[in-house]
Amino acid sequence: MRPAGEANEHDFAAAWLVRGGRDGEREESALREGILIAGWDEVDDISHCATKEQLREKLRESYPEQSKGTVSNWTGQLWRILSEIEIGDLVVLPMKTSSKVAIGKIYGSYYYDAEREPGFRHLRAVKWIRTEISRTAIQQDLLDSMGSLMTVCRLQRYGAARRIAYIADHGIDPGPTQEEMPQQGVRTLRELVEKVDKSDQKEPFLLTVRELLKVWGFARRSSLNVDQIESDLIESGLTTRPPFTEEWIDNEIEILPVGQEPGEAENETRDQVPQDVRDASDFPAITWRIGMLEPANKGVAAVYPKDSLSMAMTAMIADNYSQVAVIDDKGKLHGAVSWESIGKAKISRSATLVEQVMENAREVAHNEDLLSQVDEIYRSGYVFVCDSDKKITGIVTAADLTSQFRNLAQPFLLVEEVERRLRRRVDEVFSSDTLKEFVPKHLKNKMTSAADMTLGNYERLLAVFENWEYLDWPLDHELFMDRLRRVRLIRNDLMHFNPDPLNPEELNHLESIVRMLRAVDPRG
Repeated sequence: MRPAGEANEHDFAAAWLVRGGRDGEREESALREGILIAGWDEVDDISHCATKEQLREKLRESYPEQSKGTVSNWTGQLWRILSEIEIGDLVVLPMKTSSKVAIGKIYGSYYYDAEREPGFRHLRAVKWIRTEISRTAIQQDLLDSMGSLMTVCRLQRYGAARRIAYIADHGIDPGPTQEEMPQQGVRTLRELVEKVDKSDQKEPFLLTVRELLKVWGFARRSSLNVDQIESDLIESGLTTRPPFTEEWIDNEIEILPVGQEPGEAENETRDQVPQDVRDASDFPAITWRIGMLEPANKGVAAVYPKDSLSMAMTAMIADNYSQVAVIDDKGKLHGAVSWESIGKAKISRSATLVEQVMENAREVAHNEDLLSQVDEIYRSGYVFVCDSDKKITGIVTAADLTSQFRNLAQPFLLVEEVERRLRRRVDEVFSSDTLKEFVPKHLKNKMTSAADMTLGNYERLLAVFENWEYLDWPLDHELFMDRLRRVRLIRNDLMHFNPDPLNPEELNHLESIVRMLRAVDPRG
């Protein structure tokens, strides 16, 4: 007998959520006629759209008042109905009218029926397998996955496709396997969806980037973490404004819904998503932006053109500034005063006002590529950073770049010292033949010394207590191995692009194991 939830004939079928309208108005027709139905009543037949861009253009024409982000999200949903959902895939219909869940199998391609009433014309044929599944038969994590704000989305998390196939066969959820269990913190994604759904434009739902990462249990924006968050945002019908990939980690961002089809927004103000909002699928690749640096978000000391020069000089002396911003009445950057500009003005005339010593301001946009500005920052000593409204958000100096480089380089240098000290001692006490036992098979023939080993290889080698004793280090084996394991995890994270610094705990951990190794082997 096969264990509950084990592989069956549905294994390779994707599972999709397709709603029956905000109030369940399409559910009865869907179940009675054996179809799934999408809304978007302003859009006619899309079967001729051969590419996603053609579909996007059709939606733009049909909904010219909608933002780019909303159109992009709707394009993704209708493209799933048209192209991505394949014959044989499973479809889940959570019902509003009965609090039941239906599961069916797709057996027909997209078609459009102009004779049907508006909102009931975009169709796919479905063979409904079960139509009276109680929500109590489905475990909470899978129900939470069905909490997307979108009309159409793919269900992937927590082994959804496997479990939905089993429910279709047996009427009950077998639950996730150990590998599919939700990770710490990720289940609060459902709470995030609910809070965003209850918010409106007058009181937007705000989180810092750091707080958003914690929803998934992440601390930093590695490429893998970003991919996971973007994927979940897309499938939940959410986006961030501005993109969470471009902001300093402690900046607030707005979490917005973009997945509801036309007319579904509970609050009418939500029908109009601002034009500068992008769907998460359109977020730029994560890269170094000048706005990701802390000083670019800390504001600046500023004076007005008609302020006295003595006021500017006093502020600069008091806080040890090399320059201050000059702003107008609206808070926009007007120029700058530096010790250099003061010196030049004093040579030629007697200056008493800020405007008499003001120089042109060096400014860059908050989302400007950082690397393109490095030469200018070192050449001029600083740049002011401005937001999209031309208001100053901070200043980045050459000293800030030096500090940033130190913060980035320090973890790599510490990890390198850990590896170097382990390599030296391991080479002293183990033969290459012994070391070959602790590396993958495909590397055994290439193994010549400990220099060919990774931190994971060292961890496997020294996990054997007899091997540990050969090192002759007066350290607790269990404690050291725990520290080494954490170094390996930190090192793996560092190898992926990441704009965020190590947190103090991680940095302290690296420093502590270096202190251990220096204590037992003080050689440089």
